[in-house]
Amino acid sequence: MIESAIEKKDCTGCSACLNVCPNSSINMIEDNEGFLYPTVTKASCTNCGKCIRVCPVVNYNKIEENTQAFAVQILDERIRTESTSGGAFTAIASLILSKNGVVFGASFSTVHNVVHTYVEKEEDLIKFRGSKYVQSTIGLSFMQAKEFLVAGKLVCFSGTPCQIEGLLKYLGKIYSNLITIDFVCRGVPSPKIWRTYLDFHVQKAKNEITSVHFRNKRFGYSASTMALHFKNRKWLYNGSDLQFYKRAFFYNLISRPSCHNCQFKTIERKSDLTLFDCWQIKEFDRDMDDDKGTTMMLIHSENGLRIFNQIKPKIRFCKADVNEAIRLDGKMALKCPPVNSRRKEFFEDSEMLSINQLAKRYLPQSATKRIFEILRPLFYNLGLLKKILQFSK
Repeated sequence: MIESAIEKKDCTGCSACLNVCPNSSINMIEDNEGFLYPTVTKASCTNCGKCIRVCPVVNYNKIEENTQAFAVQILDERIRTESTSGGAFTAIASLILSKNGVVFGASFSTVHNVVHTYVEKEEDLIKFRGSKYVQSTIGLSFMQAKEFLVAGKLVCFSGTPCQIEGLLKYLGKIYSNLITIDFVCRGVPSPKIWRTYLDFHVQKAKNEITSVHFRNKRFGYSASTMALHFKNRKWLYNGSDLQFYKRAFFYNLISRPSCHNCQFKTIERKSDLTLFDCWQIKEFDRDMDDDKGTTMMLIHSENGLRIFNQIKPKIRFCKADVNEAIRLDGKMALKCPPVNSRRKEFFEDSEMLSINQLAKRYLPQSATKRIFEILRPLFYNLGLLKKILQFSK
């Protein structure tokens, strides 16, 4: 059974084993850090071995592809503003839906947890726009995707590299009507810490959160920032407690253990397409550098190239050298984040300390940084913010 086949530190929580179990003997149970791991009900398990055979970690194998790279911006400026970077995902997803297809992706639930779901209507794609710095719950999405594929529907499935690997292992065969999209992933932060963070801000504001934006573009793409919107119509853009969650993530305090030794970090991937932020678009095409967001797209397959050719009327794009794109903006495609030596201590303290106390102990900010955050809106209005950020790098 899967519990004995893989060490906990290596499990990505992709849920392929949950989806494939013929007896529903596997449940994904949250551990003390908030991450989901498979737990087997031994009384109903028949030791069929299917869970082990679909595990992408146990059965990992590398591939070699002739990957191409393109910098992409969707022509619809409204969609690009709503998107984390250049809106390439929406361009692809819209194409799939126009062919009566189905699109799977990560969406916020009504209480702002992140779950995998699917949409069949163009107006519902907004659910998938914007980064979500939380590990999504896959649930039975793999089973749902297979049902659509078997029925002959065109399916686009997006997720982290390990989720895509899990899906492909679960399916066990190539479906010509499947398009897979992954993204360059630093890691997946703890859903438990995310809930703690949300509860803190609800209590502080004494108001309900209506929407979350990990990369809001109010101050431009190069200075995108965390933002919360409340039921009383107020926005929160600044403050160390607002940025706490993302800073904890980038300080490598709250990622899943497997993310620090991820075997799926490679240029050549089994997905059809890989997406990531293209911050250095000026190095490929200066005319596209308008500080509104650009996506770098890696194309790994004939399927991926076919989709790219079909979305060309909806995008502006330029070709990029793959290795240069990785060097400039995609280092995390190959590099695992190091484990913060205080990670275990942080999770222990998170049970007792407030967000402000955790920030003070683990994420100290200089006076200069605090002042800069306060003055960020002023610098933006004066047209100086992008220059200051470029100078500080």
